[in-house]
Amino acid sequence: MRLFRKAAPEPLLSVIVPVYDVEEYLAECLDSILEQPEAPFQVIVVDDGSPDGSAKIARKHARRDARVTVVTRPNGGLSAARMTGIEHATAPYLTFVDSDDRVNAIGLWEGLDSLQRTSADYALLPYQQFRDLGSISPTPPWVAEFYDERTSTVVAHEHPEILAQATAWSKVYRRSFWDRAGLAFREGVLYEDQEVTARAFAAADRIDLVPYPTYLWRVRPGSITREATERSIGAFFDAIALSLDALDTVPGARAARASQVLSNDVPRYLRTLAKVEDEGYRERLFRGALDLLAEPDLDLAEAPAEARVVYALLRAGRASDVATFVEQGGFELASLRSDEVGGEPALVFPFTGDPDVPDEARVLSQRQTPLDATILRAHLDESGLRLTVAAWLRHVDGDAPTCRAWLRDITGWEREFTVAPSAEFIGHRVRTTRRSNEDSVWDLELELPDLDDVDSSELVLEVTHRGRTRREVVTRIDPTGSAAIRQRAGDVALTGEEPWALTIDEVVPWEGDLRDPAAIEIPAEIGEHEVPGLVDQSLALRLPWDVEMEDRQGYLALGGPRRLKVVVQPQVPREQLTFWWQRDHASSSD
Repeated sequence: MRLFRKAAPEPLLSVIVPVYDVEEYLAECLDSILEQPEAPFQVIVVDDGSPDGSAKIARKHARRDARVTVVTRPNGGLSAARMTGIEHATAPYLTFVDSDDRVNAIGLWEGLDSLQRTSADYALLPYQQFRDLGSISPTPPWVAEFYDERTSTVVAHEHPEILAQATAWSKVYRRSFWDRAGLAFREGVLYEDQEVTARAFAAADRIDLVPYPTYLWRVRPGSITREATERSIGAFFDAIALSLDALDTVPGARAARASQVLSNDVPRYLRTLAKVEDEGYRERLFRGALDLLAEPDLDLAEAPAEARVVYALLRAGRASDVATFVEQGGFELASLRSDEVGGEPALVFPFTGDPDVPDEARVLSQRQTPLDATILRAHLDESGLRLTVAAWLRHVDGDAPTCRAWLRDITGWEREFTVAPSAEFIGHRVRTTRRSNEDSVWDLELELPDLDDVDSSELVLEVTHRGRTRREVVTRIDPTGSAAIRQRAGDVALTGEEPWALTIDEVVPWEGDLRDPAAIEIPAEIGEHEVPGLVDQSLALRLPWDVEMEDRQGYLALGGPRRLKVVVQPQVPREQLTFWWQRDHASSSD
């Protein structure tokens, strides 16, 4: 029998976790919060009358860790549960975690530490979405763009862009500020965090931006579809209206927030129109969008081009034409041809040329043309590092892009690669969506730096196309080719794993039976086939390997760890196997 347990440290941060019907996720959530045993957290789990085994899981954690307190109340909804948690919170700082999500406890500590060193009223920390820990999405661009590499303290009302992070969680509040501002979650409503976030911003003097990825927001299957009801979308726009009213006292904040909702949130709901047949949902969505479009001083430069086309139709009183826009693939950007407007990259949407749809609406926003980059091949030896990289600006076509590349080490130095366009055609095995993607394959070469200087180096790529330039760290590798092979040269290594890095890690090359591509029997059937036997590393470093026969063609590629596959395709010009060729020539083929 356990008679004693270690007392919890004096808490500095109250972590409020409302719980209802989450027994599948709760243990994972609480374990993530409690991961740092020395963290001065007070974890208040509010059992909101949950009908499942959630309360039992919470009490088990409370017995195991003195920092956990379980409070039980009759079911009253998320806002009521959070308010109950606040009533029981005793620490000088406050944060919220939803019970199906995860956090990085170090990130919470970073936010807490920042507020202890500054006079800021609350701290923001980046969030990411995930379905499982193997598929974590990057931080949304409208959130990532206002974080620098280091923590910064900003004057709140000079930075309305941070209103885009309109969630109750992913923030650490100074409790004295929370009470002084009279912040509270409105009970009995949905999207209650919208108003609280706006009121906190309006009341704040300074805010800390802490660039430590901290919060993982779980996206459950079908979550957006569950929101696509007349009641839910109505509640969303009602919450937005409350948040805009809360911002009236801050010059420019109301227009900034309305612009953000039209750029970031409404397009997400518009994309559901192809899946949802609820006429009430459709009408309420359009009415809510029109209310926001009536706000003065909007800036829709970062709204997706497809949303701007829809907004033009709605403003013209042509809501019925939005269904036509959806049916003709207006939200399927890869299926649309590229062109330009005023020298800017654009897409040919349905209703292009319509007098109610200005041409500038079709121009892709800056966020819609990120750098998509994948390392296809890699070869490391004593002479240096050679890479083949596919890298393009998404949705942009025409002309010839340019590329620069650097190897950058965490110790601070950079070395620039020699870059040359590759003659390799990749569209028959990589889903290229624009013709210019085939001109966006690059061979990179670099002599290895002094091996004593190498710790962990990353590839930095810069691509310029149609006047737009993007520079990013390349982390993705093609799992079917030599970039996914463990390699070493002296003391440095490529692990063959994402995120890509040249490191001083220990890697062990491997042996196998399949060494000569000429010895591989090519199946006759069109399709993808697994090849028996283990592929040798010497062969794997040459992959993917194109093969041609009299009446077929195909390629050899890695099909898994040390496994080989062969993909057999019809004997037609390779460009005709590609997505972009089929799209761009569909109307002219007979």
